[in-house]
Amino acid sequence: MHLSDRARTLRTALALFLGLATLPLASHPLRAQGATGQASADQHQKATGGGYYIEFRVAQIGAYGHSYVVYGNGGRQNYADLHPMGGYAVMAVGHVLPVPANTQWDPDVLKLPVTSRYRRSLTAEQYRKLLAAVNNAKSNKAPYWNAVTNNCNHFIGELAQAVGLKVPGSFQVSYSFVPALKELNGGGSEGASKTSGEGRAAAAPRT
Repeated sequence: MHLSDRARTLRTALALFLGLATLPLASHPLRAQGATGQASADQHQKATGGGYYIEFRVAQIGAYGHSYVVYGNGGRQNYADLHPMGGYAVMAVGHVLPVPANTQWDPDVLKLPVTSRYRRSLTAEQYRKLLAAVNNAKSNKAPYWNAVTNNCNHFIGELAQAVGLKVPGSFQVSYSFVPALKELNGGGSEGASKTSGEGRAAAAPRT
């Protein structure tokens, strides 16, 4: 990385951190996430017909937003994401150093309004690869979060790559990452749409 690139990255990180610092503190920040309703890849491979999908979402929260995915095959929806453990102090440290993270899904995320979404239909083979990627992420017993090198955009970006999608740069706020993902891949049947009634906004950032 050139010196100018490093300086730009550091300036952006500082700007994001200062944006975080202006937010009101929450006494009980939402916990982090992962996936539910797991089924084996073999079971899904044996299924016939369509219905497989993945949807990338941005939850409205704080200055950054929070990226996560919804996926399934026509039945129960499953969810996956990454978030630092602890409160604002830990997250502040995570702008400089790696901090402990979690892939345990928190249903409270669904109470947050969805500002953008990008849905893609998947083949059975793509869905098998997606399940393998999610299970691989969950098998990591010591996940970490860092605002620059491993945030929630990196996490959903890896799942996007697993199903063959192109991925934009992850060092941006979630509010812009999912729309950029959509644009880079030519959109989808539902695309990245604005919604307002899926929950209440909260103050704690969730990148």
